[in-house]
Amino acid sequence: MRTLWKIGLALSLVVVTGCWDRREVNDMAIVIAMAMDKEPGGLYRLSVQVPLVSNLGGPSGGGGGTSGDKSYYVDSAVGKTIREANSTIQARMSRHLYYAHHRIVVIGERLAKEGFSDALDIVSRFPENRLTAFIVMTKGKGMDLLVAQPQFERFSGEAIRELVKSEAIPVTIKDISQMLNTPGVDAFLPIFEDVNSHPKGKSKEIQAVGIGTFRGDRLIATYTNYEIAGLRWFHRTTPLNLNVNLGQKEMLSIAFQNAKANIQPSIKGGHVHFNIELHGSAYVTENHSSLDLSQQKNSKLVEAKLTQKVTDDVKKVMEQTKQTRSDMIGLGIVLARNFPKEWKDKYRNTWDKEIPRITYEIKSKVQVVDIGQTTKNIMKEERL
Repeated sequence: MRTLWKIGLALSLVVVTGCWDRREVNDMAIVIAMAMDKEPGGLYRLSVQVPLVSNLGGPSGGGGGTSGDKSYYVDSAVGKTIREANSTIQARMSRHLYYAHHRIVVIGERLAKEGFSDALDIVSRFPENRLTAFIVMTKGKGMDLLVAQPQFERFSGEAIRELVKSEAIPVTIKDISQMLNTPGVDAFLPIFEDVNSHPKGKSKEIQAVGIGTFRGDRLIATYTNYEIAGLRWFHRTTPLNLNVNLGQKEMLSIAFQNAKANIQPSIKGGHVHFNIELHGSAYVTENHSSLDLSQQKNSKLVEAKLTQKVTDDVKKVMEQTKQTRSDMIGLGIVLARNFPKEWKDKYRNTWDKEIPRITYEIKSKVQVVDIGQTTKNIMKEERL
């Protein structure tokens, strides 16, 4: 019996190999954000943002570099491919670059203009990379966005991630991949910049400034948040806020609780037409007017002005789509769902040429459902 027990123990030791491939946390450089740029001569630049654990949470702590040394490190290198640039960074880093926790990928403007799909191919090749990471672009070099030092966050990568969710239309690696590989929709990316803090100090804050539109994987146009406000009706995000001019320097600030767009295509005589219906319920967040919003006539006036504003914003996006032939709304997908045979036979391969010829009609219905706790501006004198 003892002999059999010894044999069994010996056999179990053969199959139990232990953690032969384990990697200690102290041996890893955890990448928070990465940036990709195109350099002269066709080379790629990869930049990585890595936290410095020794500078985190100490007595001089604090977020955003308000005191003490920086709590992160940015390194970059160039190569013929992103992988080669990564190998160059790794060759001078004592810890293994670990990408499983990165949340942000920044694309520089030059790479966006020349085409970024080849550079992003690396993201889908390794299990460490996250398809749920947000992707943004910047005017200038992506590396500059990583070295910015915001006040409220320890790392600019974390600041970008929070701003993408709260102030922009979020786009993930998975989203951009689907846009690039799905006929009937073109890619777009939120644009972020590093800006001086006010009053100007040592820090550089991160700000969402607009949207970049693409044909294929190449940037063809950029728009400010004001110019592209109507796009939010098709890619619903929060917040959706508008200012309504009432004339004579009077204005209301409006926020939407519900906002949606219904698109119904039709084909007559080979011509594509879209009926777009916009529905929303809004509430007043600020009243810079003398209007008593509890009065029905004033409420109707505001709704009429707001409806016109919404219609104008969406019309502006439709005209931008026709001008650039970049379908960031996804009109082609709607057409394919409703007319699959016509889409396959005629429009699928020539949609970018068809876009300038489409027509559309916009109908908006907006209701103000909440005017706040007061009916008019309490800071304005009531005249008897």
